[in-house]
Amino acid sequence: MSIITPSTLETKRLIIRQFTKVDFDNIVSFMEGVTSTSFNRLFKTIIDSYQSQEKVISYALILKSTGVFLGFCGLFTLEDNMPMELYYFLGPEYWGNGYAIESLRKIFEYAFSELELDKIIAYIDQGNTRGWKVAERSGMKYMGNILRKDTNLKKKSMFFLIDKNDYFNQFQI
Repeated sequence: MSIITPSTLETKRLIIRQFTKVDFDNIVSFMEGVTSTSFNRLFKTIIDSYQSQEKVISYALILKSTGVFLGFCGLFTLEDNMPMELYYFLGPEYWGNGYAIESLRKIFEYAFSELELDKIIAYIDQGNTRGWKVAERSGMKYMGNILRKDTNLKKKSMFFLIDKNDYFNQFQI
């Protein structure tokens, strides 16, 4: 599947845009425990993916009213014919304002309308209560716990899913 992403999506309160090199310092603080070499490689991969056919969609979340960097979100897939997986992270100081839910709904709208995806999945650590509440409030359904085979982690994750029909039935855009 070839993915060409728009440089910017917008909601009432957010600018959801592609990362630029000036965002590097903004997301360093979000990546505790990652070596600078690994982080540099990750950030370069994200930036380079915008100009390629990679199956990665990655956006910075910016508050419209102030221009403040809130976090990031996106979709990726590791294998052909697999559903795209959602990821999101918001700085703790911005939790509880609905920014994550607002951004995810916009990502879903784009993914189902423009990319014509059938479904999107998310894996969330069982202890990440805020994470799974965001998934549910953004319209995803909890499908059970799963031991992921694509990671070296030997613990179960909560598995969430939203499909195109559920999205359009919930949000009627």
